Amino acid sequence: MSITNDQNQMLIQMIKEFTTNELAPLDMTIDANGDYPDGLLQKVIDTGLLGITLPREYGGAGFDYVAAAEALEKIAVGNASMAVTLEGHFKTIEQFIKYGNKELNEKYLPSAVKRIFAFSMTEPSGGSNPKGIATRAIKQGHNWVITGDKIMITNGGLAEVYCVLSKTQDDQMAVFVVDKDMPGFKFGKREDFIGLKGVPVGEIVLNHVVVPESHLLGTIGEGLEIGDNAHADARVLMGAVLTGITDHALQTAVSYSKERKALDTPLYQLQVTQEKIADIAIAKQNTQALYQKGAQNKITGRPYAEVAAMAKSYGSRSAVAASDKALQILGGYGYSHEYPVEHLIRDARAMELAEGTIEKMNFEITNAEIAK
Repeated sequence: MSITNDQNQMLIQMIKEFTTNELAPLDMTIDANGDYPDGLLQKVIDTGLLGITLPREYGGAGFDYVAAAEALEKIAVGNASMAVTLEGHFKTIEQFIKYGNKELNEKYLPSAVKRIFAFSMTEPSGGSNPKGIATRAIKQGHNWVITGDKIMITNGGLAEVYCVLSKTQDDQMAVFVVDKDMPGFKFGKREDFIGLKGVPVGEIVLNHVVVPESHLLGTIGEGLEIGDNAHADARVLMGAVLTGITDHALQTAVSYSKERKALDTPLYQLQVTQEKIADIAIAKQNTQALYQKGAQNKITGRPYAEVAAMAKSYGSRSAVAASDKALQILGGYGYSHEYPVEHLIRDARAMELAEGTIEKMNFEITNAEIAK
């Protein structure tokens, strides 16, 4: 049974209400405390947000990427950290759907409505460059034994199920599914980042973790393809999150400019303010158009990696600039923790690095254009 437009609208309305009532009031608290308050993640689970993209056969809501991306945009207006936590979960589920075998998916996907999933590629030796990956998977009978160290994982320490990019003994790349409850698995350091303070970014350490053959995602040798696919899926959603951050900056700037006056003139009537608000509004619409194009291409089977990279590259730079313009409109208050725009800059700045730097995005966009 396909999702109707009415159902999509109901999803977005539900997301708006949840964001207004549960997330937005906690936005400043999450940034100040550097974590999600007790009980918030359980509300996310109880509301069914983890299962938005999960197929109905596994207990999810079965919405497509267009609807899921719009949902993340609305969530990010209230709190970008929670939107990024869901982005990391959604992109990982997508790899199960595309590459998972029947036994693996039946074992794990039904739990994705209450357990957070994560994708882990980055290592201390090589960043996100797969040539530097040292994690090894050695075949022993009908099992694989995995040893390695993964860092900078979105939801690392929070997620319970991890897709781990590894090298096999013949140096082919492969992705294996690892559960936090497996012997030899432990959590390591949580990063102390300046932005997106709610979402944990952390390390997992694998010390001879034994997984059955069925825990192989795709086939041996498909590891890089799966990693690239995960990046493209993530970048579509990151474009949505960045649109939400820019919208948050826009709403804050507009509201303040209507309340604050320069002598007897409301700030929004000043040309210097109007220029900034217009720039922020244009950036929001442009980023939104890019991620929506990427999501639409994905669900219709058309290439979407390039436009996803555009959404992330343009969107992250624009969100930083938009938040900075909002700060300038607020003046001294913009530089204060009393208002959210200073943390919006920090949140957006993280997105210039995550899932590939802007420089990497520009490299991929250029190569795609040259190949046409």
